[in-house]
Amino acid sequence: MADHRYILPEPNARDAMVKELADRFTGIRETSSADSFEVMDTFDWRLFKTGWLMLRSTDAYRTIDIHTGQPIDKLVLQSEKRIVFAWDFTESEMADALEPVMEMRALISLGKVECQCVQHELLNSDEKIVARLVLETYRLDTGENAVEHCRIEPVRGYAKAAKLAVAGLQEMGLEPARQSPVLTLLERNGFSPGTNSSKVDIELQPDIPATEAVRRIMEQLVTVMHQNLSGVREDIDSEFLHDFRVSVRRARSLLGQMKGVLDARTTADLTTRLKNMGDITGNLRDLDVYLLKKAEYTAMVADVLKPGIAQLFSALARKRRYAKARMIKRMATDAFASDMDVLDAFVRSDRPAKSDAPEGNRPIGELARAVIHKRYRRIVKKGRKITAATPDEELHRLRIDCKKLRYLLEFFTSLFPKDQMKILIKQLKQLQENLGDFNDLSVQQEFLVDYLQGIAPKSPREILLAAAVGGLVTRLGIEHQRVRSQFLSVFARFDDAENRNRFKSLFA
Repeated sequence: MADHRYILPEPNARDAMVKELADRFTGIRETSSADSFEVMDTFDWRLFKTGWLMLRSTDAYRTIDIHTGQPIDKLVLQSEKRIVFAWDFTESEMADALEPVMEMRALISLGKVECQCVQHELLNSDEKIVARLVLETYRLDTGENAVEHCRIEPVRGYAKAAKLAVAGLQEMGLEPARQSPVLTLLERNGFSPGTNSSKVDIELQPDIPATEAVRRIMEQLVTVMHQNLSGVREDIDSEFLHDFRVSVRRARSLLGQMKGVLDARTTADLTTRLKNMGDITGNLRDLDVYLLKKAEYTAMVADVLKPGIAQLFSALARKRRYAKARMIKRMATDAFASDMDVLDAFVRSDRPAKSDAPEGNRPIGELARAVIHKRYRRIVKKGRKITAATPDEELHRLRIDCKKLRYLLEFFTSLFPKDQMKILIKQLKQLQENLGDFNDLSVQQEFLVDYLQGIAPKSPREILLAAAVGGLVTRLGIEHQRVRSQFLSVFARFDDAENRNRFKSLFA
């Protein structure tokens, strides 16, 4: 029999419902219980987007389906240690399911839920239980709005009795529940599941002045910075800092590529402040990138060298603690607060009807088309000149141009056919991945070579560390050459006739 669940529209519906069923059955026996749990998800709702919610009780973690509320998996805790990351679940089916979804993101509490449950056993003339009416009231500790939910549970062998109970509820006009009552509770108390994305998603009209378009895009980017700042300061997970820095980079790229849209003084001031933010956060982010590669690096070397890799990451963790303290200190300064205040003031300001900047009044659709096409032609010109003998630095410069083009396509997606823009971004992303991997491997090798040169291999421990780092550099060098060898074929796919025609038809 189908699952019959209902959200009660008003508090007094409970008594009316029990009375309705009392008229249909010989007797009703009532029992009550209580439960409490925390609702968990990542900051950017990765579990919700997969169709799950995480519930944490005193002794277990449970995943439930957001639509039905039915359990998906459960992990009973073996200790009181609080689980934060997917890898904290140790080896389990739950960990296997969560790791590709959560990746490096931490679970955070959305609030504590108190659930009062009253179970009504519906009896026949023989006083046998033929169905159950379960009434649940959910309350969130951080909210004022409760949710009342009920369901009919059939009993094996008494399908007709369950249908009779369901008919009674339907005659009262109760609407079937379309989602978990926990999700309904979150929504009624101000949560917006699925939000907190760092992606650029803004609707622009092609005829608005370029200066207003830039202000709107900057407004969204500054909002993302603010959304992530508390997570950066509390060091909840590394993605808060990553998303903060990406928004800073996007903002700098926007100002740098939309030349003449704002007056020169405003552009220079905002760019300087954004650069300061990048400088403050850069060292910590670099260390986070290395620390996230611990499992990958460990797997690259022979077992005999793995203790040396462990030493390397212990040293990196110490460096990170210092870098974090330094960043937090600089974020607490008046200078950093001033930088954020100036950005806030810019995005809140009412731009004049007419701009004095040379490109400020130009329709954004026209300007975006010209800027995108210019950047695209620059990439194609550079890419076609690259051969197997081209210095690595030229590939790094091309990577930066590709990143700038990617930002432009994301900023102005709404101005062009979305299906075509999606294809262009996908093609560009493949080229970016090749160039990004190449750059990452270059930076990693350089960092490790510098680190290796600072080791004085006098003790067995230091000798092992030097051997491990040296072995890692060798493996990364091999991978570096492999990725480089793929560039020409990857670029050829980006530069094929079909893709050229797309860029020409949209932007030329």
